Amino acid sequence: MKRSISFLLLVGMLASMLAACGAPQAQPTATPQPAPQATEAPQPTAAPTEPPAAQVIKIATQSPLSGGQAALGTGMKNAAELAVQQLSGPLTELGFRVELAPFDDQARPEVGSANAKNIVSDQDILCVVGHLNSGVALAALPDYKNASLPMVSPANTNPNITEGGYEVAFRVVGRDDVQGVVAEQFARETLGVKSVYIIHDTTAYGQGVAEFFRQAAEANGLEVLGFEGTEERSDFSAILTPILAANPDLIFFGGIYDQAGPFFRQARDRGITAQFMGPDGMESEELVTLAGDAVDGMYYTTVAAPVSQFPDAAKYAQDYQAAFGDAAPAFSAQAYDATGICLTAITNAAKAAGGKPTRAQVLAEIKALQSYKGITGTYTFSPKGDPNPATYFVLQVNAADWSQNRLVTRLEIAPPGEAASGGGTTGGTTDFDLAALAAQLGNVAARLGTIKIATQGPLSGGQAALGTGMKNAAELAVEQLNAQLGALGIRFELVPFDDQARPEVGSANAKNIVSDQDILCVVGHLNSGVALAALPDYKNASLPMVSPANTNPNITEGGYEVAFRVVGRDDVQGVVAEQFARETLGVKSVYIIHDTTAYGQGVAEFFRQAAEANGLEVLGFEGTEERSDFSAILTPILAANPDLVFFGGIYDQAGPFFRQARDRGITAQFMGPDGLESSELVDLAGDAVDGMHYTTVAAPVSQFPRAAQYAQDYQAAFGDAAPAFSAQAYDATNICAAGILSAAVAAGGKPTRAQVVQAIRDLPPFPGITGTYDFNAKGDPTVATYFVLKVNAADWNQNELISRLEIAPPQ
Repeated sequence: MKRSISFLLLVGMLASMLAACGAPQAQPTATPQPAPQATEAPQPTAAPTEPPAAQVIKIATQSPLSGGQAALGTGMKNAAELAVQQLSGPLTELGFRVELAPFDDQARPEVGSANAKNIVSDQDILCVVGHLNSGVALAALPDYKNASLPMVSPANTNPNITEGGYEVAFRVVGRDDVQGVVAEQFARETLGVKSVYIIHDTTAYGQGVAEFFRQAAEANGLEVLGFEGTEERSDFSAILTPILAANPDLIFFGGIYDQAGPFFRQARDRGITAQFMGPDGMESEELVTLAGDAVDGMYYTTVAAPVSQFPDAAKYAQDYQAAFGDAAPAFSAQAYDATGICLTAITNAAKAAGGKPTRAQVLAEIKALQSYKGITGTYTFSPKGDPNPATYFVLQVNAADWSQNRLVTRLEIAPPGEAASGGGTTGGTTDFDLAALAAQLGNVAARLGTIKIATQGPLSGGQAALGTGMKNAAELAVEQLNAQLGALGIRFELVPFDDQARPEVGSANAKNIVSDQDILCVVGHLNSGVALAALPDYKNASLPMVSPANTNPNITEGGYEVAFRVVGRDDVQGVVAEQFARETLGVKSVYIIHDTTAYGQGVAEFFRQAAEANGLEVLGFEGTEERSDFSAILTPILAANPDLVFFGGIYDQAGPFFRQARDRGITAQFMGPDGLESSELVDLAGDAVDGMHYTTVAAPVSQFPRAAQYAQDYQAAFGDAAPAFSAQAYDATNICAAGILSAAVAAGGKPTRAQVVQAIRDLPPFPGITGTYDFNAKGDPTVATYFVLKVNAADWNQNELISRLEIAPPQ
């Protein structure tokens, strides 16, 4: 049958939002602030003495500099000021003087509209950085559009910013038609709530995100007990009375912290025990100032997140603190990037024009910007002006220290109707059309002969459950490829090898694999130690390997040049595990056991390093190859009485170990890495592992919405549920096929293995069923997913997702 590989669109429904209505004109409130002392720029450029006739170029900001939302608005203005000081060197060298023109929009649409009229009348203003509030931006955008004046927003999330046909609007953040759905899914699946009462602030932003939450809730069976808007800011008695009577599991507040804080405080004081949740309008420590411990532990989604979540913003955070005497607030780093985008476009337009550019020329340069590497991300805009992709976070409030809010989830999602950057669009879903790629071969396709893809994984022994799943998944992918491409004369053949989870067997198999010149790609291995034993042979033969499971850093750091993987790395996974153990489980001591393999010992070592660096006491670190009687190693663990036992290894050894540990009376919590990702763990350990936590780079197939059809196909083909790592093997096989066909198109015939390696390296982002894959120069996915799950011994498929993180590989 014909099968295509669909790109995930997290959002299952889209709705258009009403744009903010026109409002009475108010007097503008432009009050340029004295500039603070300049801080050292990230890339300093010598500023020559200004010539007397230097032309002025201005960038305007619009944000609330007074009123209840001034904390965020002032942060945005300050960040733009800092960016102008640090990033204007190229324009200074061209003979221009760059000035910032800050406007206080007071978070009021009528003021934003009045300011916009003054802004467009100043012909030196070539770009606007703003707004904080979507309703204010929507009131100002008609004036910007009429003047062809580009606006780059660091905060506006209402879909109509880019869907309203303004043509001058860009943003570096996500959208509420995604954010609302992310929030609802988290509330329903992770928090497990069954009912919700939704409150909003009646603004385009607050009501908009609340509406998207409601639509998702109603579509997914989450009972909506109420949906009300309020402009009240002090006494919420009238709206709290029906909420108290309804007794919802969750209250979702669509709005801004200055109104939400008093609301949540009064809700708790009235005895309402529901969980609280809100969108990125909560993203300010002022929320805690206003609500106190009423919001401790609540969750919120955000498109911004604290500056600490962006490694490239560390220098910016120091500069902001030095310049303004305070920590950089949320959305300020995005404002810095938005200003940088304005400056880059103005510079490019000035060079192209040979002088001061027009607004229309600056607008054209922003649209033509291929990518902009900022401190909060690398930005590529869709034709409508949305970032592709955008980042969405779920965080948990720490009322004692806002900077320590816990990151629960980080997602990279393309805007609705778009593919991930580098792909096409097709009404909200995207296909990587291998048939179209193959069709480019024309008559050459029939002369390619049989194209072989090898697999290596354990098909026998204690780890066969996962290895066989990987082989089956590759087989399914090959069958579907042949059904799709057979009419073009293209035929793939799978050649499976049983590496028995033993390095010496994997190495021997590799020698046989490379001797078959028709094998152009390898999908494997399950075990990093086996892969590392085989990679020298693959390297010598320039034969690419795409791994669905190998996590040891040396897979891509070892200089093999032919290795790719679709999963994360243990130098991240070990740190994720240690942080979760220390911060969430609250353990103070740990005893670490590993299986002496490159994988098990490796991830255990990274856990140990993180523990020792963070003050988590390591009571023991031991390796064992024992597989049946663990008495000798359990005795010192029992004596040490740790809070946690971390096992670095695979389920077939970990299961008996955990079972015997409980039988010996060890009461410590158990934890391990993705080697435990198999229901076989419960078969071997029973209720000894019920409720234990593990990290994984794979997770059950049910965690990947795009893999639903695959799961059905696997069940139908093999009579069993698709195990962990099998969906990744399916993706790895299709990546091999895409690389082979791309190389064949470039070569005009059957490619060499070296050409396939290069083609895989050069693939545009590949939309698989477990994620969209784009490889860095070393072969790691540019963003990898890490999960923390909790075992449900009664039903492995119901393991609870605790955390999901999207993390770039170490540089």
